[in-house]
Amino acid sequence: MTTATPVPYHPRRFIGLYLQLGKLLFLHGATVQRVIDSVHALKNYLGGDEIQVLIEYDGLMITDIQGQHFHTRVERRGAFVTFNIAVLIAVSQLIRRLEIDRPSPDQIRQRLREIEGLRSPLRGWAQHLLVGLVALAFGIVNGADDMACAAILPAAVLLSLLKKVLLGRGQNLYLSMLLAGLAAVLVSGLLASLLGTATGLVAIIAVLLPQVPGFPLINAGLDILRNHNTVAWGRLAYAGMMIIILTLAASVPLLILFNSLQVETAPQLGLWLVRLADALFAGVAAMGLGLLFNVPGRFIPLLGLGGILARGIRTELVALGGLDIAVAAFIGAAAVSVLMSLVARRGHFPSAVFALICVLPMIPGFLAIDGLNHLFLLTQLAPAAVPPEMATHTLQTLLKTAFTIAALIFGVIFPIFLIEGRSPRV
Repeated sequence: MTTATPVPYHPRRFIGLYLQLGKLLFLHGATVQRVIDSVHALKNYLGGDEIQVLIEYDGLMITDIQGQHFHTRVERRGAFVTFNIAVLIAVSQLIRRLEIDRPSPDQIRQRLREIEGLRSPLRGWAQHLLVGLVALAFGIVNGADDMACAAILPAAVLLSLLKKVLLGRGQNLYLSMLLAGLAAVLVSGLLASLLGTATGLVAIIAVLLPQVPGFPLINAGLDILRNHNTVAWGRLAYAGMMIIILTLAASVPLLILFNSLQVETAPQLGLWLVRLADALFAGVAAMGLGLLFNVPGRFIPLLGLGGILARGIRTELVALGGLDIAVAAFIGAAAVSVLMSLVARRGHFPSAVFALICVLPMIPGFLAIDGLNHLFLLTQLAPAAVPPEMATHTLQTLLKTAFTIAALIFGVIFPIFLIEGRSPRV
């Protein structure tokens, strides 16, 4: 980028640039604090007296104050938030190099347009196949056997394809996810039933695990810790709705096919070779998720290492240390979060996002589907005929699932918040 001579400050002209930057970050998954800090960093470079940034879940408002005069502009979000990590990293590099490259406002505007055009190199069938492979890796770390794997891959590819087709035709996001999820899990459940797998429940849940809204949950937690509650609750509502939809999608094959899917096995982690394979496939899943979210290629090995580290710690603590899975998951998530926070100082990437990608393979998919399945089995029995041990197992499994997911979220959020503190998020 060529060096430009300083230009006079023009509030009406620059406020559009602030909005362009803020909207670009917000639409691609940045936290509220990252948006605010980036806009203020740009304002400090361009000059002027003061700006105020107000971000709501459905729009941004920026006020540029110059002496006794001020200019305010509001822009609605206009689209659902996506998660394009390459955009966040490119914006961070642009902001950090402002004082070095000294670009003009027009050059900054052009560079932001170029960043907005960053898209994943994986398109069409390559992207759908990658979703299938990520789901397959999720299935393996949750104990899927060969026949279950054969059911997972085509069903997950189908889900990705149907979701894209429905969204491309203007359908509502939630309805598209529900219809695509229902179709995919029915295919997975039917294939699992026909193939005679002993891990049919894993075949169902693995198809849905890549769709879990982890980023909104993590961003919401970080926003709450920094008192950006309006946006945080909006993100929580979105994540909650998606979780409900995924639960509904998983429930249908359980209701229809429960007689043929009652046999299941949990992951067996006694042998060191099995534990090693479990950690390696967690790394594969993390790298696949990174590619899906357009993480630059140079960071993909780091995600694989983080996935192996997080899952390996959890597995060893459970298998050898005898710790509860929720406690072990928290320790694994916290360890990888510390690692990502330290490495992020040199790589200038969003540490919470990278840590989340690494811990997503620790989602207790088998526990979730096992608890849900037993819940539906209980509904088939008369109250007097419910075995106490089945009721206890169902309650314990569902609670353990909830606590483990909460442990993953807190294990990502709190270490990063404590390490990074109030340093600018750019």
